[in-house]
Amino acid sequence: MKQLLIVFLLCFSTSIVYGQTFRGGLVLGANFTQIDGDAIAGYTKLGANAGFISEIPLTDNWIIGFEILYSQKGSATRSAFISPSGVVGNRFKINWDYAEIPVLIKYRDTQGGLTFGLGLSFNRLVRNRYIEDGLDLTDSYFSNSPPKNLDINGMVEMSYMFSDFFGLNLRGAYSVFSQRQDLANSRFRNAGQFNNVVSLRTIFLFSALFNKEPGD
Repeated sequence: MKQLLIVFLLCFSTSIVYGQTFRGGLVLGANFTQIDGDAIAGYTKLGANAGFISEIPLTDNWIIGFEILYSQKGSATRSAFISPSGVVGNRFKINWDYAEIPVLIKYRDTQGGLTFGLGLSFNRLVRNRYIEDGLDLTDSYFSNSPPKNLDINGMVEMSYMFSDFFGLNLRGAYSVFSQRQDLANSRFRNAGQFNNVVSLRTIFLFSALFNKEPGD
């Protein structure tokens, strides 16, 4: 992960020096998340999504995008619930926080400001907690089936740039493989649990500041 961060920072530095070739900046926004297979439904867990973004134009329309993010995922309910299997559960929150490296291929509409992207994200779990009625029960809850350290997500997104510097991004991401098993609640394949995330983020392309023609 440290080596990848160094590579990304080098790319980002290059984007500032060679603004015509690379674009770099920051993204900051929110994740609306759920864990498919945890007995409740709805994007009820709110988390942060923030980090660095770099883009390499291939043509006027096609771009390769790289990011390094800190992304908070999981699941939450504010009250007791009854699962589809009839099990009564207490109020809980699952915190799964990841260091993410998305890689996307993007199509940019040079006339309208819209960009559409498709790709994969390689995610490393950095924090795992289970809170039930205010009590930290992480060790007991995940004792038989802890979450995997690696999560690979398929991603689809749409962005709109209001200017060369600022835009909005809407992204959906879903686990390619299950992250753990929940035999009591999950109705998914092999009783698996999957991250299901919708992200809304702001984009700040600082490299555009260094890509101005004289007199602009």
